[in-house]
Amino acid sequence: MAPLIDDHTLGTEMELGDFVRVARRNWRLVLSTLLLVVAVSAIITASATRQYQAETELFVSTSGADSVADLAQGGSFTQRQVTTYADLVSTPLVLEPVISDLGLDYSTRGLARHISASVPPNTVLIRVTVTDENPSQAAEIANAISTQFAETIQSLERVDSSGDTPVKATVVRPATIPQTPASPDPVRNIAIATVLGLLLGSGLAMLRDLSDKRVRGESDISAITDEPIIGAVTFDADATTHPLVVELDPRSMRSESFRSLRTNLIYLDPDNRPRVLLTTSSVMGEGKSTTATNLALTIAETGSTVCLIEGDLRRPRVMTYMGLENAVGLTEILVGRAEVEDVMQPYVTNMRVIGCGQIPPNPSELLGSNAMKQLIERLSNEFDYVIIDGPPLMAVTDSAILSTIADGTIVVVGTGIVDRDELQRTLVDLDRVGGKVVGLVANRLPVKGPDAYRQAYGAYQDAIELDDKRRPRRARPRRSRAASTATRG
Repeated sequence: MAPLIDDHTLGTEMELGDFVRVARRNWRLVLSTLLLVVAVSAIITASATRQYQAETELFVSTSGADSVADLAQGGSFTQRQVTTYADLVSTPLVLEPVISDLGLDYSTRGLARHISASVPPNTVLIRVTVTDENPSQAAEIANAISTQFAETIQSLERVDSSGDTPVKATVVRPATIPQTPASPDPVRNIAIATVLGLLLGSGLAMLRDLSDKRVRGESDISAITDEPIIGAVTFDADATTHPLVVELDPRSMRSESFRSLRTNLIYLDPDNRPRVLLTTSSVMGEGKSTTATNLALTIAETGSTVCLIEGDLRRPRVMTYMGLENAVGLTEILVGRAEVEDVMQPYVTNMRVIGCGQIPPNPSELLGSNAMKQLIERLSNEFDYVIIDGPPLMAVTDSAILSTIADGTIVVVGTGIVDRDELQRTLVDLDRVGGKVVGLVANRLPVKGPDAYRQAYGAYQDAIELDDKRRPRRARPRRSRAASTATRG
């Protein structure tokens, strides 16, 4: 049996394709999260109060230099001090007179939160920015601060009683009334919300994928085990009411999928081809009985003789699918109440069916009896293939017993129904009893999305039907004029 792949390996070997597949599986979640975050950002942006910014710039210089050396020394002093001067902009020494002159309803600390001062690198400029809900008031406050700041610097740097000071702050760019709000910025906010929405949606998609243990497609099966996937069948809502698709619609894609399964089985090991096959699944509803029945029909199409046995003695379905009588069957053969010839029913050319018969109280004991082994041995000598439809492995141990009698076991995996842990336990149980798994059949695969089954056959069939419609009718051959004259004559 091929080794199973543990959860640690699954977590460390995720590639880019895995992330893309997770995103495609959960694209609705990613999209809804993105739209929600963007919508919340848009609402907050629309309801936020508009803030306007007015800017003014001051030039700080020194005076009283008598030579070039003194001028250079003064410039260096100003560059070192200008950062300190910028810190004075938001101090009460500057703001209190501004509040008093303009009659503002602010405390010095409250007004300071609306003011920022910065010094462009390698300059002696101080850039003062005032933010306010009123654009006119923002410009008025900025200009008042620049005027008051110049006066404050002169008073702080005064060196004698004459009032002269070597440092002077000059307004080089007065503030003007801003026409557009500085915040909120709709473009920036939406861009940030888009990035955050994508990150959050992707994170939720990964979390959902990790918490969802259901098998979704062939990639999930390959991540659990190295056993070969020998068949892939798409989902069909009518499968429960019309299970025999090979008979009902032999040219359909699902019919071709069962033929591909047949071909893979025949050429899986040509030198030691398994002739007694058991079909089982992990849980109910995965499509094991439908698979067994259609597989038997496709094998019979090749001219090989097939005997299909209803090995599910607890919840039989095969005879109901085929519309055959199930009054007597396998149970009566095993207890010696009937002969094989008496209960075996023909269905199509080269195919015979043995039903379940009466449901017994001890199915496991009957299926593991010597009578069952002798029956399988006899049928394998009379038929090219013997297919046994067994019950789900997670429910009962019947299929585990039957796997020791069969040459190989086909595990049907119903995507969207079975979870990864159940499939893994099924394979472990078969390995524990020595059952040989010849392959897995991915059933109920979606026809769209990241786990969709390849649609090559469907497209090919559509092309054939289209060519049939377009092919012109054969025209009558024209007769020559001489031949027409001869005929009239």
